[in-house]
Amino acid sequence: MKFAVISDIHSNWQALEAVMADFPTLDEVICLGDVVGYGGDPNKCLDHVRDKRWPTLVGNHDRACTDVDILEWFNEDAARAIEWTVAHLGKNRLDWLQSLPDCDQIGDEIVLVHGSPRDHIYEYILDGPTADANLNLIDGKICFHGHTHVPGIFRRDDGQLVHEYQLGTFELHGTELVNPGSVGQPRDGVPDASYAIWDRHAGTVEFRRVPYDREGAKAAIRKAKLPDRFAERLDAGR
Repeated sequence: MKFAVISDIHSNWQALEAVMADFPTLDEVICLGDVVGYGGDPNKCLDHVRDKRWPTLVGNHDRACTDVDILEWFNEDAARAIEWTVAHLGKNRLDWLQSLPDCDQIGDEIVLVHGSPRDHIYEYILDGPTADANLNLIDGKICFHGHTHVPGIFRRDDGQLVHEYQLGTFELHGTELVNPGSVGQPRDGVPDASYAIWDRHAGTVEFRRVPYDREGAKAAIRKAKLPDRFAERLDAGR
């Protein structure tokens, strides 16, 4: 079976459209959370993911829409974007966000989370010690996660922790943390939308990048009167 693994759409409809147009023939699409937040098109993005019935996890921005106590962990601009999003989603969409699980599993070998195996929603896997601790938790398994907006694979090679990323296909051997990057707000210095194709039969993951209509996404943010830095950062991929 072949899966598209996407994460961190963040209400960027233009990016999601471009990624979907890039999909090869697939058996399923998996969404690792943060469908909303930051961007100007939460309804379009949420409705599409929900209507397609893609298996979807809750991200920290999704959770903040239904739990106001979490907003104190957000910076002022991010909290403002969540408040605007909540005001525009309506009860039906908020109920769907509230129903999303914080983790899932495929067979015995695949773990799905938004943040990390250790903290399903909130922990960022960006550094060696954090990656090492989480690899210990998934011994023998592969974990797909998002949250950092930075694509790549953490694994051990001859006992040494390595972080690998490039466009193209990697073989998966087990005990790996795989991040497809962000559809709607990449943060690795490359502005193109990022996602991955997981081929379960072949035991591989392919990283893909897709250019999209950033001007349209920026216009949606500005039309919503959200903080302008959320628009400007799309060009920098940061």
